[in-house]
Amino acid sequence: MTWAQLMIFLVIVAFALLMGGFWIAASLGLAGILGLFVSGSGHIVSAIANIVWNTVNDFTLTAIPLFLFMGDIILVSGLSNNFYRGIAKFLKRIPGGLLHSNIVACAIFAAISGSSVATAAGIGSVAIPVMKERNYKREHIYGSLAAGGTLGILIPPSIPLVIYGSLTSTSVVKLFVAAMTPGLFLAGLYLLFLVVNSFIDKKGYAQVKKDDEFENISWKSALVGVFPMFLLVGLIFGSIYTGYATPTEAAGIGSFIAIVVGKIFGKLKFKQIWDAAKSSVKTTSMIVFIMLGAQIFTYVLTSTGASRAMVSWLTALGLSKWVFLIIVYIIYIFLGCFMDGNSMQFLTLPILFPVLMEYGFNPIWFGIVLVVLIELGQVTPPMGMNLFVINGIDKTSTLKEIIVGVIPYVFIMILMVAILTFFPNLVLFSVT
Repeated sequence: MTWAQLMIFLVIVAFALLMGGFWIAASLGLAGILGLFVSGSGHIVSAIANIVWNTVNDFTLTAIPLFLFMGDIILVSGLSNNFYRGIAKFLKRIPGGLLHSNIVACAIFAAISGSSVATAAGIGSVAIPVMKERNYKREHIYGSLAAGGTLGILIPPSIPLVIYGSLTSTSVVKLFVAAMTPGLFLAGLYLLFLVVNSFIDKKGYAQVKKDDEFENISWKSALVGVFPMFLLVGLIFGSIYTGYATPTEAAGIGSFIAIVVGKIFGKLKFKQIWDAAKSSVKTTSMIVFIMLGAQIFTYVLTSTGASRAMVSWLTALGLSKWVFLIIVYIIYIFLGCFMDGNSMQFLTLPILFPVLMEYGFNPIWFGIVLVVLIELGQVTPPMGMNLFVINGIDKTSTLKEIIVGVIPYVFIMILMVAILTFFPNLVLFSVT
């Protein structure tokens, strides 16, 4: 069997299993095992035991459950509620009103949770009732929250960046450092759009009621609301960027501090800590099993020489590096409509990453661009997870309203990919 036949076989089997309702982990793992046998390499199937052991013993991955746990603690303790109201006190007078609070709150919450869904849920559950009471246009509310939630996987800590670092042997610390400026830049583009849109869609903002509630909040109460979150962000980034802690150690410290501030400033009880732990374990288990399946899939490509042959074939085609990069962008935009970001990484990086490196692209730069493309997938139908999160929070909403609201942000994310492509130093200046 040639390398091309093997690649076609693996892709067809994996997608057939996925369409048949199999779990992603099982689809990738079974496709890989079958690929070993049809390629005549069934005698090395015992190596899968070593793959499983080496994968689950990757120290880098221990940051994932800790960051997830920290984000869940913030959610269940009620700190996100106090935080949103504090942020709203500071930002309500800017053109666009409380919509700015959605973006800024998501950006800061992103620096704790590492998850797009958790960010959208944590801020959305507080913001939607508050903004609906004040007659903000529903599309504006839903779009800002769904898009703001995507910052959860770009602004560090980021679960997809941890996974990318593990799959590509790229420094997670450097990825975190490199992601900070693009993350803040994208948040700034969202805020700029809200200011401009407040002048364009004057009718949509004319119905907004004046805000007495946030005027009555004292500056002291507002500061108390935002202090715990800024404390966590400062401890996490300070410890990582100064070199005093690895991402895993910072996540452990952050989890402990989250429990302390959740008890002091929030309403954290033991049962809520237990529920947060169970939620983070479930999510981590899902990610690890998908990674195991993907590593088996990757092993087939490397052990049979298919990946090396494919890299040689693609480079021999004579495509310019930019044409190939555009093809990669289109692939990820398409897959983002149907798959979650982590699954996309597991499925595509073993194939595409070696070719990208052969073309001379910087692995840190591409990791950040990839996360922006994953963000795009979080808000594009039919499988955009943030769309369903917002729809689940507000039962009166419709997917049509949410999609209409998020469309401008989709174009902003595409613009962000273009900016990073033409100005890679926006990513690399902090790590070179």
